[in-house]
Amino acid sequence: MLDQYRMIRYDAGSGNLASIDLGRVASHFYIRAESVATFNEMLEKLPAPSDADLCHIICCASEFENVKVRAEELPEVDEILKNKKACPLEVKAPVEEFSGKCCVLMQAFISNERLKSFTLISDTNYIASNA
Repeated sequence: MLDQYRMIRYDAGSGNLASIDLGRVASHFYIRAESVATFNEMLEKLPAPSDADLCHIICCASEFENVKVRAEELPEVDEILKNKKACPLEVKAPVEEFSGKCCVLMQAFISNERLKSFTLISDTNYIASNA
């Protein structure tokens, strides 16, 4: 599996394993193999990704799948999305999906946007510590 995700090289004939930079980086920063596979797959489709594309790719990581989208948060998330100072990049996924919500909150964190909802503050802290 790790060979398939290009995190290590495995020679079946000799049984040798060789570490690859991508695998070392993923190991050092605790990035799941599934996330690396997602990154590889999405980056192959985009020969010259924009900043918005890269933000979307990061937010599609499996580490963020447990970020819940709550109906009561959507008005504030939409408000942040419309604020170009807080969210300057295009969000490639709907905010009703975890990747869209994560993209909005990651940009809000980088922009030092003040959030009102405790759950959004908590989710933003989680995203900031794992992005």
